[in-house]
Amino acid sequence: MRSPLINPIEIDLEEENWSKLKLEASGTVEGGVKLHASAGTHSWDPLEKNMLVLGAGPFVRSPFFGSNRMVAVFKSPMTKGLHVAAAGGVGFELSRSGTNFMVLKGKARSPRIVVVEGDEDGVRDVKFYGVSEDAFEYGGYKGTFALMKYVYDKYSPLRAVGVGPFSLFSVSGSLVSVERLGSELSPFAVDFFGRGGPGSVMAQAHNVWAVGAEGSFEPPEIPQDLPERISQEVFGESYVNVVLEATKKYRYDPKYKSGGTFGVNYAHYRDLVPMFAFNSIYYSDEVRVRLAKMIMKYFWEPFQKESIKRRVFGGCGDPCPAACKKVWRGVKVDYEPSNAMGPLVGIFKLELTARLIETVDSSGMDAIEAGHAIAWLMDLLHKGLLDPEDLGVEERPAFDPVSFEVEDSERNFRIAEKLLDDYARGAGIPGLAARLGIRRSAKELDSAYSGRLRGEKFEDYAVYVAFGKEGYMTPNLYWAPGMVAPLYVLGRYWTNYRPTFDEPERFAESSFRRALSELLLDNAGICRFHRKWAEKMLSRMYEEVVGLKVGPETAKAVYREVALYNIKAGAEPVPWESRKTYDVVETMALRVMPEKWGKAFKEGRGYEWWRRFKERVDQLLEIRPEGEGRGAEP
Repeated sequence: MRSPLINPIEIDLEEENWSKLKLEASGTVEGGVKLHASAGTHSWDPLEKNMLVLGAGPFVRSPFFGSNRMVAVFKSPMTKGLHVAAAGGVGFELSRSGTNFMVLKGKARSPRIVVVEGDEDGVRDVKFYGVSEDAFEYGGYKGTFALMKYVYDKYSPLRAVGVGPFSLFSVSGSLVSVERLGSELSPFAVDFFGRGGPGSVMAQAHNVWAVGAEGSFEPPEIPQDLPERISQEVFGESYVNVVLEATKKYRYDPKYKSGGTFGVNYAHYRDLVPMFAFNSIYYSDEVRVRLAKMIMKYFWEPFQKESIKRRVFGGCGDPCPAACKKVWRGVKVDYEPSNAMGPLVGIFKLELTARLIETVDSSGMDAIEAGHAIAWLMDLLHKGLLDPEDLGVEERPAFDPVSFEVEDSERNFRIAEKLLDDYARGAGIPGLAARLGIRRSAKELDSAYSGRLRGEKFEDYAVYVAFGKEGYMTPNLYWAPGMVAPLYVLGRYWTNYRPTFDEPERFAESSFRRALSELLLDNAGICRFHRKWAEKMLSRMYEEVVGLKVGPETAKAVYREVALYNIKAGAEPVPWESRKTYDVVETMALRVMPEKWGKAFKEGRGYEWWRRFKERVDQLLEIRPEGEGRGAEP
């Protein structure tokens, strides 16, 4: 029988020591939420003082596929509340250190690399090494890739998690983990904990640039036949067949003759993918279909020829059959980073997008956030609220969807490349967006360029959800109301993310159910690409492996603690303050329920839908309304 938290440890950066941690929880998310709540971190400035939890789940290094994901729990410098990010199969090797749960606390006096060493009994020691910015230019690599190579060459961990130079000054830096491939780095296992700014937390609040692990620890063994036994019990068929069917989208789906999020999403969503800074929500079906055909020809078909047909597939470091990592000309391409640096910024040529992805990845950015920021600035140029000289470029972008031709991608690339370079360096207006985030930087522009405004605001051209007075989160790249609905954790798939619309109470209920399911997967360290089988087998897995009953009520209790924490932190969802965010919901309402909610949104009554959605979420969480002890402990 395993413990859900295997030998949890606390690493004190100020004292440069470590200790065993007494903590009971069903997994990393629950454990992280408990630590933050008990320490009262809701009152802390997340970039000055924080606690970064890094953990794998109770099924790490087990015969269950996809069970080696690593999860980060932290107070987000973006949302100002608790946030969760996750990546790949990082836990498979990191668990060799003797633990599946570690928490960083305090701030080192100077930048540090932390290496956790383990043996067959658990964690043996934790070492602290100095590091300088020279490590971001090392071994023929740049940025976060250079740091990964440096850590592997100098300290030989089995796997490491680190930051890029972007995390040293921004609010949205990603944590990154790249698997070793001999003496070099794998082009496939390039894994990002992208959302919410965990890299910024590690670099700025803790002064840690990388955490590595080495050792020979093996968690208590799980019977090799257990997955098959549970699968037969739940599905009535073999575990391997169930897994292969559940993950075919990410490997290869015969229906679309493609695979991975890039290959399948473009073929499935077609004209519903966000283009031109989300302006495509306003386009006619005819215009969107024309642009979608362009995407398929110049974006999707090159991917098909060079990645799918040549089977340039790989994995994240988790020994699993999904082979979800697709590489195109040496660059790992997934749907959201590619769309962020592609159609969202008006680029429809994959070779140009791949060059921008390389900058995003080596800098250690969250590609989704970077795409929103660059697209927003390009839209401001297009609309005339900013001039080329304001941004140090020589032309305005080609953002007219009617006249746009694929050759215009070259012009948009020139602009996006310059803006992304400034964003990566923290220079000019793009650097303002990197340092402050889109919401606060928009308000700075409102003040600086007030004479250019004609009743609108700079934030009206951005798409984000607002939390409290300063927090925000940009949505994943789907035209989906659930991505901007009033939930306590957004920016991931903890919501109903389908391109649809419904009555607010029903939509809140479906979004809440999805949030609980996704929370349980993250808590268990299981990849969401395996969700179709894992969600049905998870309760039995917990019973057999750790002797706990874990299900929706467990997730609801954890989510409720997150909500109460975020209320205390002043990071509760507040009504949409960006016109385009409102319009993401309005345009879908017009498609699905035009006579009722489409009309209501058109008349400015869409905030009633927001209010009723939020009220239903709070009812489900049993959170008291305003004026009745809201946020008080139950």
